[in-house]
Amino acid sequence: MTEQPIRFTAAICTHNRAALLPAAIESLLAQSLALTDFEILVIDNASTDGTSQIIRRYLTAGGNVTLRSAVQPILGLSHARNLAVEIAGGDIIAFMDDDAVANPDWLAAMLDAYTIYPDAWVVGGKVLPLWQGERPIWLTDDLLPQLSMLDFGDDVRPLNPGEQLYGVNFSCRRCAFARIGLFRSDLGRQGVNLLGSEESDLQRRILQQGQPIIYTPHAIVEHHVTKERMQTQYFFRLAFAKGRTSARLMMTDSLQQKRVTRHIVRRGCGVIWRWLKLGLYPFDKSRRLQCMRVAAHWIGFTLEVLRRGSRQFG
Repeated sequence: MTEQPIRFTAAICTHNRAALLPAAIESLLAQSLALTDFEILVIDNASTDGTSQIIRRYLTAGGNVTLRSAVQPILGLSHARNLAVEIAGGDIIAFMDDDAVANPDWLAAMLDAYTIYPDAWVVGGKVLPLWQGERPIWLTDDLLPQLSMLDFGDDVRPLNPGEQLYGVNFSCRRCAFARIGLFRSDLGRQGVNLLGSEESDLQRRILQQGQPIIYTPHAIVEHHVTKERMQTQYFFRLAFAKGRTSARLMMTDSLQQKRVTRHIVRRGCGVIWRWLKLGLYPFDKSRRLQCMRVAAHWIGFTLEVLRRGSRQFG
């Protein structure tokens, strides 16, 4: 009798998060999905803290769930995720961040969504905040997507135009990677560098293939909001990195000079206009934060364009 292939590989790619990693692993060990239907894969991405000891402890503890690990010495979340895809045993790779905790029905809810939409290549779910401290008043709901929080309602459905899933709660069929390629290695977190959008780029390529991307509210993960992420400085750093990421997405092998220049001028004018308007609201902290984020994004974008341009033409 031929053994049935495993359905899911639940993958955690981790870098220097030894304090939070156990909770992530424990949440996967507690999944309600049949033990024969999934495995857990932990990718250590060049960690220098106690991450390797944490992983070794779980590997030697035994248990009913298949748990494997590998080391990706090249720093970068995309490199780690691509290694997970290459060595995963499942037909579907479900990615969860190392600072997240999955609901016990996380994988089962994803399986239900794939059953409802059998042609879907991607399924992801709801991301809720797990606050590590008191939430600041200025951290309003409109800023939560910047922390990868996501809630598109209570229906299982394809995403609407303009919507996208976040990598903290994201699954993809192996066949999709075979068709369109892996995550872009020049995007995504690189240690303390906050570059991103590698999963956004992957979803864009999937949509270009005419494949729907499915959201399910029942596949829930809680995402830690650390004290660092509740500081305005973090949002400035994030906006700066998003500006760099936007430049990399806009620029291909050759500089799209007119398009990039137009973007720099337009965004720069927007920054100036916002700061002029701020003069009318000198004590409005939310407006000041918004202006600082827009300025940081523009600076990051412009510097990345200049850096890549000088490297190409220098």
